[in-house]
Formats: sequence, structure tokens, C-alpha cells
Amino acid sequence: MYVTYSYYKEQYAGSLPEEEFIKAERWSEAYIRNLTYIRGDIFASDLDMIRDAVCAGAEVYASYRRKQESNNGMQIKSESTDGYSVTYVNEQTDGQTLEELMQKKAYEAVKMYLLPTGWLSRKVRCCDDNKQCCNSL
Repeated sequence: MYVTYSYYKEQYAGSLPEEEFIKAERWSEAYIRNLTYIRGDIFASDLDMIRDAVCAGAEVYASYRRKQESNNGMQIKSESTDGYSVTYVNEQTDGQTLEELMQKKAYEAVKMYLLPTGWLSRKVRCCDDNKQCCNSL
């Protein structure tokens, strides 16, 4: 676990219960590792911005898990009690799954923390035997 629950509560000021955070944090780590694997092991770095990205991704994941468990993934936009009419919020585009929407939201959440670190760069890094490195497109 890259981010401790105490960091999440005290530094990031998160509000998820510990059990929910632990599950969501694991998903967030896997998601961030998937985004950055081409650049190396992101979790070998000891940066608060990376921890914050994990926390942000965990909150997105936890939010969408809760949505899945209630109302079949739909959030109520309005409800009428007289004739019982319910309108649901629909963030998804046609053909988009809830999983795809969650990943899109997670990317937006982690991007603001990871972009300045260079971990989201798609430049290829090459090094010779003398550890002289160059970046190319």
C-alpha cells in the first residue's frame, strides 16, 4: 500500500471510511501503474503529488462503487411523489459503460497531480551503457 490511511485522512483530508479506502486505494494504485508503466515504477518515487493522485483516484473509484450498488448505477436527478416520477442523472454517453466513465473520471482526477511530475508523458526515454539518457518522441 503506497498511501496510508493516516496520510489520506490527515494530509489529503479525505472522508472515506478506512475499509472502503483500502479497497479503493488498491484499485487506484493499479490504475495509476497502468497509466505510467512505460516510464518505470512510479511507486519507487516518494512524492506527495503521487500520494495525492492515488487518493484522488481512490475517491473516484469509491464513488462509482457506491453508485453501482444503489439505483443500478444511476443517480437520481429529480423525483415526484404524487405521480411517482423519477428522473436519473446520466453522465454516460451512448454505448459508454459505467466502468469506462469511471476510468475517464479517474484520469481527470489523477492527471492534475501527475502531469507536473512528468509521469504522464508519452515520450520514449532511451539510455546508453554509460547511463547517458535522451528523450525523443
